[in-house]
Amino acid sequence: MRIFDHFDAIRIINLAHRTDRRRAMDRELARVGLASDPRVAYFRAVRPDDAGRFTSIGARGVYLSQKILLREAATARRSLLILEDDCLFLPGAADREFEKGWDIFYGGYTASDPRDLVGSDIQGAHMMGFSAKGARLVSRYLEELTCEGIHPPIDAAYVWFRRASPEVRTCFAEPPLAGQRSSRSDIAALAWYDRVPLARGAAALARAMRKGPS
Repeated sequence: MRIFDHFDAIRIINLAHRTDRRRAMDRELARVGLASDPRVAYFRAVRPDDAGRFTSIGARGVYLSQKILLREAATARRSLLILEDDCLFLPGAADREFEKGWDIFYGGYTASDPRDLVGSDIQGAHMMGFSAKGARLVSRYLEELTCEGIHPPIDAAYVWFRRASPEVRTCFAEPPLAGQRSSRSDIAALAWYDRVPLARGAAALARAMRKGPS
């Protein structure tokens, strides 16, 4: 089965004011044949008033957004593909085939040890897939998760879950199917050129020129 055929629902996390990312994501969907797919819908990302115990407001918002989507999938008993709105599909992503039998799927990621993906620390949650069972198990884990000090971001929470539940089957796309588009971050602290309105437009143009057309 091609990877996108594995999922009952495909959700894209997007802040309402980031229309630039939504337009770019629309182009990405068209490239992989999902432009008019009825399974695809945008999810209005959570934007908290404060960071709480997370490192940033954006990190907390991503965590809460993915947590809500997993809760909805668990309730509906459906499989789910979560995409962040800066997801950039790599060549051939739409045609790569994967066998059934996994409950968590990493489509885009960076591993601390590429030779040992299962045991690695994994960064990146911009293309995460879950079987119906996986969505239920991970949703339950996130609902019950407590920790002291700084709260883990969503990608770290997924690693924590997998280490606590080694019997849950995980599949990594090798090589990854998706990277992240270069655009102004809503998670990291903004650089000076993203805080100044006139410079912000020039920075966005420079990013687009650096990446080329998507």
